[in-house]
Amino acid sequence: MSIDTMTSLFNVCLLTGFAVPILSLVAGVFGSISDLNFDLDTNHDFDGLVPFNLMSTCFALIVFGSLGRLFVPYMVNTLFTVGIIVSSGLVSFAAYLVLYKYVIVKLKRNNPLAITSTEIIGSVGKLTLRVTQDSDGVVSVLDSTGAAISYRARVCDFYKLDATGRIDQGTEVVITGVDKDANIYYVHPLYN
Repeated sequence: MSIDTMTSLFNVCLLTGFAVPILSLVAGVFGSISDLNFDLDTNHDFDGLVPFNLMSTCFALIVFGSLGRLFVPYMVNTLFTVGIIVSSGLVSFAAYLVLYKYVIVKLKRNNPLAITSTEIIGSVGKLTLRVTQDSDGVVSVLDSTGAAISYRARVCDFYKLDATGRIDQGTEVVITGVDKDANIYYVHPLYN
């Protein structure tokens, strides 16, 4: 094989490795705009001795094409050409396995711990901004990781405010309901 043929082969690997993720991204963007759920990555891996993942394959093609382009000047005879192609293939395969094992698998196992609006009902929080009959406040609730999350708070319908007409900042409150459309959480004091 000539140097020009090898360069063309490596260029095709590079272009394919970059084009498939970009096309998948563009298809996903236009799919979400037009309510079509279409992308090139199937979100399924074909398990086996070496599991198949499209994005890891694209990464391996980029590594193979880059190494090939880097070492094309050293392909002076058949032995060097075969050695460079085999070693580039092995390095690309190793890059595929590393990306798959340490990035793709861990991302797919990700289990978000965020609280949903239905899970937060009945939770105890603390007002960080007072609530009055005429204005909303802010309630802060701890999620399962211990991080404080703030929500807009309003006095619930069945609670009657005292003579001050407010629930003061720093008061512990119970979340009794949620208006998902307005993103408002209804509260009343924990202790009366």
